[in-house]
Amino acid sequence: MASDVIAIQVRYHNILRRATDVDQETITLAAGASLRAALEHLADRHGPRLREMLFAPDGSAASHLVVFRNRQLVEHGQLHLPLAAGDELLLFPAVSGG
Repeated sequence: MASDVIAIQVRYHNILRRATDVDQETITLAAGASLRAALEHLADRHGPRLREMLFAPDGSAASHLVVFRNRQLVEHGQLHLPLAAGDELLLFPAVSGG
């Protein structure tokens, strides 16, 4: 059934864009999927280089990853956040410096 899956729009910025070779893409996930499931899907799709940018060695979100869901900042560590059909994720590497 179509209701068993959801489509999520993902937009990449800066080095994440270079790691994926795309500006944006639509992915399909199981209904009720979490942010972690979306990031795992992206890492599986684009390979180890992106995985290292999305996840820390312990499996948590990388400390330098900034995620917006529907233009709302996702607090670090909220990988359990459920996603819904039509959500948009913006993925940024954190920028530091002075």
